[in-house]
Amino acid sequence: MPLFPFSAKAADAIEQIRFAHSLGFAGVQDALARQRPRDDVDRIGRTLAQLSLEPGSMLYAPMEIAKAPLWGSSDANDRHIRMRELDIAIDTAQRLGARRIAILSGLDPRMPLSLQLARFVDALREAAELAERHGLVLCLETINAQAVPDMLLQHIGDAYLVAKAVARASVRLIFDTAHVQIMDGNLLTNLEAVWDSVEVIQVANVPGRIEPELGEIAMLPFLNGLVARGYSGLIELEHLWATPGVEAEQRGIAFLRHVDSLLARAPLRG
Repeated sequence: MPLFPFSAKAADAIEQIRFAHSLGFAGVQDALARQRPRDDVDRIGRTLAQLSLEPGSMLYAPMEIAKAPLWGSSDANDRHIRMRELDIAIDTAQRLGARRIAILSGLDPRMPLSLQLARFVDALREAAELAERHGLVLCLETINAQAVPDMLLQHIGDAYLVAKAVARASVRLIFDTAHVQIMDGNLLTNLEAVWDSVEVIQVANVPGRIEPELGEIAMLPFLNGLVARGYSGLIELEHLWATPGVEAEQRGIAFLRHVDSLLARAPLRG
C-alpha cells in the first residue's frame, strides 16, 4: 500500500514519489518492487533519479518465495531458486537505482535451527560475491513470529550472528523497530549490540505496525539514539495507519517535522 493514499494526488507510485519529494523526504522505499512490471520499475527509477531521491531497500523475491525455506537448505534445487530470484532482484535494483536488497527465508521445522543457520552462512557467502560485483548490499531482516511464523531469522541476535559469520561487507542487517520490539524488546540496548552491522533502519510501532507516534515504543528516544550514533542512512517508514485517512497522514507528517526540528539541532540528552 502507498504511505499517503489520502494526502497525495493519487495512489499511483509516481504521484506518491512526487508527494514525498514535496515534503522533503530523502528517499522512497518500494519494498515489493520485484512484483511490479519492468516498465513500471523503469518509470519509478527514472522519477527517483530526476528528483534526486534515494531508493530504499527492496525484497529479493515475492513474499511467497521469500517465506520458503531456501536459504537454510543445501538442496541443489533450492540453491537454483534462490540464486535465480537474486539475479532478478539485482536487475530490478539496478533499474530502480537501489543499493540494498532484503533477504528473508523460511524455517524448515524438520531440521535443527543451528544447522539451517550454518547453511544460511554458506549460501550468503556465495550470494555476497554476486552482490559485490554489482555494488549491492544484502540486508538480513528479522521477522516477528506473530506476523509471519516459521521464519529462519526471528531474533536480531541470530541475524547478527549470521552476518558476522559471513564476514563480508556486503552482508548487513535491517533493524526493524516493530519486529525487534516484539521478539527481543530493549530497542536501544539491542541497537547498540548490533550497531556495527546495521545497514537499514525501518520504523513502525506496535501493536499492529502502526505509525511511529502511536503505540508502545517511545520513538523519539530511539530516533535520538540514531542521531547520537551518527546514523546518516535512510529511515524507512514501513508502517500502516491505525485509523487510515487524511487526518492520520497529516498527523504523521507533523510528527516527522517535529522530530526533524528537534533532532536537527543536536542529539537530545537525558
